Amino acid sequence: MTANRPTGASAADRRVRPTADMIMSLAMPLRVYICILLFAFTASAQVTDQKCTALLTAPGITSAVLKPPSAAVTSPGGPGRGSIPALPAHCEVRGKMNERTGANGQHYAINFHMRLPVDWNGRFFFEGGGGSNGNIGDALGNLQGQQPTNALVLGYAVVSQDSGHDNTVNNDPKLNGAQTFGYDEQARLDFGYNSYDQVTQAAKALIRAYYGKPPERSYYVGCSEGGREAMMMSQRFPDYYDGILACSPGFKLPKAAIAGAWDTQAFAEIAKASGVNDPNGEPFLNKTFTDDDMALVARTILAACDKLDGLEDGIIANFPACKPKLTGLTCKGAKEAGCLTASQITALEKVYGGAKNSKGEALYSNWPWDAGIGNPGWRIWKLGMFAAPVNSSINATLGSGAISAVFTTPPTPVASIGAAPVAYLLNFNFDTDAAKIFAESGTYSKPAWDFMMASSTDLSGFRKHGGKLLITHGVSDPVFSVNDTISWVNEVNKLNKGKASDFVRFFAVPGMNHCGGGPSTDRYDAFNALVAWVETKTAPERIIATAGPGTPWPGRTRPLCLYPAFAHYKGTGSIEDAANFVCK
Repeated sequence: MTANRPTGASAADRRVRPTADMIMSLAMPLRVYICILLFAFTASAQVTDQKCTALLTAPGITSAVLKPPSAAVTSPGGPGRGSIPALPAHCEVRGKMNERTGANGQHYAINFHMRLPVDWNGRFFFEGGGGSNGNIGDALGNLQGQQPTNALVLGYAVVSQDSGHDNTVNNDPKLNGAQTFGYDEQARLDFGYNSYDQVTQAAKALIRAYYGKPPERSYYVGCSEGGREAMMMSQRFPDYYDGILACSPGFKLPKAAIAGAWDTQAFAEIAKASGVNDPNGEPFLNKTFTDDDMALVARTILAACDKLDGLEDGIIANFPACKPKLTGLTCKGAKEAGCLTASQITALEKVYGGAKNSKGEALYSNWPWDAGIGNPGWRIWKLGMFAAPVNSSINATLGSGAISAVFTTPPTPVASIGAAPVAYLLNFNFDTDAAKIFAESGTYSKPAWDFMMASSTDLSGFRKHGGKLLITHGVSDPVFSVNDTISWVNEVNKLNKGKASDFVRFFAVPGMNHCGGGPSTDRYDAFNALVAWVETKTAPERIIATAGPGTPWPGRTRPLCLYPAFAHYKGTGSIEDAANFVCK
């Protein structure tokens, strides 16, 4: 039909004209096409389901189920924390390895949870833990920075794990409760480093089995203990991950636990002076400062330091220069709402000066003064909420169990209920007990400082691998001092002759408490900044962050700046807009 067309025929003329058969096919009922499509979809789903269930043949896999796409789940308080976005179709896998009976007849295993999306982006995401772990995790892939989505939604194969112990099983209230695993040598090592190695290898093997090829890129992301794990991976297993995001990292966790005991003793002196005990008969830390007292301290710090960055806006960007004097708050007579007692001021200064032994030698870092001290996210760790009926600071609960059972060698039996956790911290000796994080004893062949190590400044293997490490840390973190992180970054930079930013970059978040919260711009996408650095070699100089609804300035944006730069106002434009700030 087109053979005799002139050579100059138009493109439209050169198109194939529909035949009678084609026209008849177009007249077929629409329902036939729908049936064909449904059949094709069902067949594809069956194949995918078969691939998923086939994973049950792998060693240690206890379940493998194909999950259909799911709707979003919004928390009662609205979108944000607690909400889960709509999830894609994926193969959900659970497994365990190294099952055994350990110390005190306790049953142990490394349990892991994995989600393999049907529509995979070719990448692997290890979701770090938190606290002392013992929870298998949801394997959704928390991106950190209060992001509304997760790694699974973005197409990553995601794994999480319990690090070799189960808080519901390995929990003897007479032996430090959820830290009972500290009595088992292998469980200690699994928590410190071994489980992350084992689960990484297992997850990559499952990826290869399910998709027929290994991941193109691998990422480790975590905050707090998960941040420690992230930094540890760059040091112990430098070839495993291409990009690592370590947020608020507890990379010197045993020493930070000592600081928790130091803080508890400092604040207890206030309660002793006023004769205020909790129902267990211990000095009542929760009552040593009212919320108004802490707000007064925060206002005093802001008054002294807010302008140091060139703009009074409620954010202390130039926090290293902040040196407030709290003595001006001393009550001239009885305690009143607008002043602090001498014992309150002494305790705060002792805490912020950092833990020390009897020789005055530092056992952990000091702390920067910052406005986030007045936020509940600060006091819940060091003091506990004021209205709590008994001592409830996380230092006195999680912290006491961790230092006595996991970081002390040999473990010290401490009941997990009643007066015992606080009593242990109040009797902690900063000469003899602090040294036990370096001790070995009998079956405990490695000290806590060894198996929890994540503070090595030698990242030569990670650098050679081409890895990138991005660190964020809140200036008002009450658990791990940002000053300690800065010291580590400076040491790494010195070791690499001023070139550490080629593979390690650090961003401080003024006002932010532990992993989030506080009067801060704590909503930021550091993960995709890391991905861009790894995959397109776009090294981040600034990360735009947003203030959440609980701050004095919801929706405010600021740049988080590559240390040591900090945000400076240009002098014109809205101070609520990051575009009007430069990093220098």
